[in-house]
Amino acid sequence: MSSSASFTPKNSVRYPAPDLARGFMLILIAVANVPFWLSFFPDNPEYSLSDQWWVFIRGMFIDHRSYPLFSMLFGFGLMTMVLRRQRAYVERRIGELDENLPGMPDQVRATWIAGFENESIDDSRRLIRRRGWWMLLFGFVHALFFTGDIIGAYALVATVFAGLIARRRFTILTVIALVVLAIMTLSQLGLESFVNWGESLKGLGGATSTQMTIAPADAPGNLMLGWYYPLISVFGWVFSSLLGLIMTTVLPATVFGAWLATTDYISRPDVHKGRLMLVAFLGLALGALGGLSYSLKASGLMDSYFFGQDALHEITGLLGAAGWLALLGLLAGPARENLGGVRHFFIAVGKRSMTAYVGQTVLFLATFIALGLSGIRGVSQSLGLAIALAVWTLMALFCWMLESKGYRRGPLEVLLRRAVARSAGTHPVPRIPRMIQPAGIDAEVDTPQSAVSPMSAYAPPADTER
Repeated sequence: MSSSASFTPKNSVRYPAPDLARGFMLILIAVANVPFWLSFFPDNPEYSLSDQWWVFIRGMFIDHRSYPLFSMLFGFGLMTMVLRRQRAYVERRIGELDENLPGMPDQVRATWIAGFENESIDDSRRLIRRRGWWMLLFGFVHALFFTGDIIGAYALVATVFAGLIARRRFTILTVIALVVLAIMTLSQLGLESFVNWGESLKGLGGATSTQMTIAPADAPGNLMLGWYYPLISVFGWVFSSLLGLIMTTVLPATVFGAWLATTDYISRPDVHKGRLMLVAFLGLALGALGGLSYSLKASGLMDSYFFGQDALHEITGLLGAAGWLALLGLLAGPARENLGGVRHFFIAVGKRSMTAYVGQTVLFLATFIALGLSGIRGVSQSLGLAIALAVWTLMALFCWMLESKGYRRGPLEVLLRRAVARSAGTHPVPRIPRMIQPAGIDAEVDTPQSAVSPMSAYAPPADTER
């Protein structure tokens, strides 16, 4: 017997909160990614008052709050897949056990079930790691166009920590996450010291600190994307993905999201309204407070600064992301048959989050290249916001169209699912011996020795990692 299936049953219950959160999150991601594309123009205009206020709001509620939300949802989805996979595997094996060895004593049966649970852990570990490798390939292709790709960092989390995730070793994962936060904080403080020293020498202003100008000042009035851009982009992606594993909140947020999947806070938000409202209020409020000084300086509204504000802004992004997640969970509500209106629109996007995420990059690239070729040398922050909302809307309409036509997944979700499934090798599963009843005897049946002592018949797969 072998196991090569890849995912959980098609008819699994799907709760609306994670999908709605993913759909809304992609708005935040689009808005947060716009400054990257604006940086390619040689002459971005000085901040107007509306630009300043928008950068201020973005700094408190979106910047370094959107990608931790993305990470939490990734962890939630990954653990949900693992739990369903393991449950389906054990149920299938118990069915085989009861069919082949009926009437087994409870104690012996429990021993068999414990073996099945170990098998399911190994099975899900292989699935997570295989999925992670394919995500890494997807991230690489995406990075040819967008060096800020986040799929690569998630892929590394999946491949490196597959065993701990499959076994739900949250204590160990939490310790690792805390170590990562410590490394990130110390790194941020060190970088902040270096940058501040450089700014003191060069006299840089606060309003330009958020701009990542790549194009030279004497560049022609088109978007600076040469033939070398994919090479530079991929190099930056490799570097940022590796650093994202140990110097950002990706891993801590993913661990938190995975833990949430073992509770009913997100699947049953109607049961936890009070707690979720408290988390939503405190998370968003504390996240905004932690990013206040950073946002004032970045927007140019005030030359506000204290040492450690960048690190504080990054760390409190976890609180802001948790606040967003709690709020969106409340808006989604529990699972029910009819989710119409705006929620249905967001959920359609969330069910196809990878397609929408990569699709936004394609639309951004096309839009800004077109603007550059038309002779535009700079785009304001306010106009960038409008472009981001338009890009998300176009992708949302595409996802809604797929939903209305009955397609359960987006193109990239289908491609990833098939790639993971087809790359699954065959892994031997211990055979359950069949009870043979002597002919003509209807009374008691002699139980085979293997049924009485299952551990002698049970042999884990050769490639099992304990």
